[in-house]
Amino acid sequence: MLMSLGVNTAFIPVELFSVAFTGLGVLAHYTLHISVGLVVLLLNIPLFLLAWKYIGKSFVMKNLIVTGFFSLSLDLLSPLRSFFHPPLWEGILIGGILFGVGSGLVFRQGLTSGGVGLLAWLIQLRYPNIKIGSVHIAFDFCVLFLGAFLMDLMTAFYTFIASIIMGKAMDLTKTISLPFKRHSVRKKDNQIHVS
Repeated sequence: MLMSLGVNTAFIPVELFSVAFTGLGVLAHYTLHISVGLVVLLLNIPLFLLAWKYIGKSFVMKNLIVTGFFSLSLDLLSPLRSFFHPPLWEGILIGGILFGVGSGLVFRQGLTSGGVGLLAWLIQLRYPNIKIGSVHIAFDFCVLFLGAFLMDLMTAFYTFIASIIMGKAMDLTKTISLPFKRHSVRKKDNQIHVS
């Protein structure tokens, strides 16, 4: 929900195009006047088919729910666009923080909203030292070049600034310690041990 709020209350009102699959959806919305959520959902189908094959049904089913909710909320919250008109830099900051924190919270649960998030999650499993936000920033350059071509260079530049804020907010949210201690419970010799 936070990610969709970032898109609908900040990025689109200040005419940025976001990044990753969402950015492709926003660019399609600007150029073809089609639903952002539908584009995001359609772009995710091939990726989830690959995940089904290589990761498994259980993983895909849990993450399909998140992706479906995200795609649906992108469209359900679209009426908010007419109520929010932040100045450009506020839109960049607010949108970047909302989208990044939302993504980080999803990743903390071991889930993804699909698209580049799924790709980043898979890469981090294989290479733990690579940060999810860094993968997003790298992929986002492709979307930024497309946006610069379809829109203009300054819009791409401002979207780039927002993507850096998103990546940092995502990494901080994903790695912040929880306010309570996690306990592990195990059974040994018919006794329960909490550590």
